[in-house]
Amino acid sequence: MTQGSTPAGTTPVASQLAASTPAKPGNTGQGAPDAHADERLGRWLMVAAMVISGTIGYFVLMSGQPALNVVFFRCLIGAASLCLWCAYRGYWRGLRLARWQIVNVTLGAITLVSNWFFLFSAYKLTSVGITTVVYNVQPFLLVMASAIITRERPSMATLGFLGLAFAGLVILAEPGGVHGAGYLLGVASALAAASLYAATTLFTKKLAGTLRPEIIAALHMVIGAVVFVWMADFGHLPGGPRQVGAIVTLGLFHTTFMYLLLYGAFQKASTSSLAVFGFVYPVVAVAVDFLAFGIVLHPTQWLGGAMILVAAGCYARGLGATPAKKTSTA
Repeated sequence: MTQGSTPAGTTPVASQLAASTPAKPGNTGQGAPDAHADERLGRWLMVAAMVISGTIGYFVLMSGQPALNVVFFRCLIGAASLCLWCAYRGYWRGLRLARWQIVNVTLGAITLVSNWFFLFSAYKLTSVGITTVVYNVQPFLLVMASAIITRERPSMATLGFLGLAFAGLVILAEPGGVHGAGYLLGVASALAAASLYAATTLFTKKLAGTLRPEIIAALHMVIGAVVFVWMADFGHLPGGPRQVGAIVTLGLFHTTFMYLLLYGAFQKASTSSLAVFGFVYPVVAVAVDFLAFGIVLHPTQWLGGAMILVAAGCYARGLGATPAKKTSTA
């Protein structure tokens, strides 16, 4: 997805990679077949990554672990595998970090893994589908944060999409409705996760072009494991093969393997394709809710969810975006 929007369970480094990837060859001469092949491959990689991302909630719930434990083990396994991958590719060679890079990597890591904690907590309090849909307000939280920090005025279209998304959020949450215990707390947790992810994006954007995305992801996982090892409940560890398998899958399959798919997708597919296929993720999450847990959204929730996804989709495609102002030259 574009404009700072990436699916839950991932890091913003993939969008950094997209921004720093050279333009593809034009559709002339020998470059055309290669460009078309890259585009097709990139789309398939993006779809595969989004399908995997949409199943994260299922494995979190199947692990039977507290959210703190899931975050710690995902960071630990992800750190080990990503560090090994970076070593295999030679990315650590000659690496030197300036103080400002260390600060931004650390803050990005803390906000990222804290986002996971609230996201995984929300899965248990509401459902995988509802949590995922609420999480899609993240691009608009990023717009608000950027407006405050950089004082950049968003376009009227962006403000309209923002209003539509938050109206959908209120309808989806149904604050006056009858819900199970913790439902509204779950919606609030999903919103907190989206806010923290927006912060992670801002910290990571400052590193654009200075560090490889794989290095940033690996460092995020290492820092996350160091932070959450002090909060994990080692008296409540995975017991049976099913729980252990869920945790290992989250670390290897939903972290390392999914990140590599995303990096490949952002290198090969066009920005518009990434924006469109990024919405495979919430669709899969809602399907997982139905197929695995028999949870079906009722009409009001469908309406609220559709408003959020339509607003996020229009924004991701850049509809109504204001062209960048040209700076004067001497």
